[in-house]
Amino acid sequence: MIYKLRATIPSSKVFVREYEIPARMSLFDFNKFIINDLSFSSDQIVVYRAFDESGAMTAVYGLFDIGYGSMDQVTFTQLAERGQNVLHFCYDMHNNSCIVLTILSEEPEDPRSHYPQTTLEKGHDPDQFSAKYEDPQVYIPRASSSPAIDDDDEDDDDDEDEKDDDDAFSEFEDGLDSGGDD
Repeated sequence: MIYKLRATIPSSKVFVREYEIPARMSLFDFNKFIINDLSFSSDQIVVYRAFDESGAMTAVYGLFDIGYGSMDQVTFTQLAERGQNVLHFCYDMHNNSCIVLTILSEEPEDPRSHYPQTTLEKGHDPDQFSAKYEDPQVYIPRASSSPAIDDDDEDDDDDEDEKDDDDAFSEFEDGLDSGGDD
C-alpha cells in the first residue's frame, strides 16, 4: 500500500506538493526524501509534530527519541493506525517554519511506479533559512501612457544594413562564384 500526502505551507496560497510514499516507509527515510525534494540542507535538526483528527498534538518525532520514538522507529502505517494523519515538518525551529503534511488517502501500489515520488508540484521551494515563505510576485506589464518615441533614425540604419547584406550575396544569385576553389 501507498499513502498519498499533501504538503502545504499555512502562510502560502501557492505552495503545494503531493507525494506518494510506501506505507512501510519510516519518517527517517521520508525525511531524507523530502529534504532532497525541497533542496534543503541535510545537516539541520528537524522534528515532526503529529496531530490527531481533533487538531491536538499527540507526539513529536525527532532524530532522537524524545518520548514518542525516533524518526527511524516510526512508519506511516503506525502513524495512520494511531490516527496521526497530520504532521508538521518543522524544518527551522528558530523561526517555527513548518510544512503541513496531510495523509489524504491509502491506495494500492502500482508495480510500474517507483516510490517515494512527487506527483504534484506548485510554487517554488521554500528557503530553509528564511523567516517566512514568500509567494512569487507575478508582474503584468501595463500599457505605457507616455507618447510613442520616434525611432525613425534607427530604422534607417537597419535598411542600410539589409542592403549591404543583399549585395554580399548577389554574386551567388547568377550561379557565378568568384571564389578560388579551382
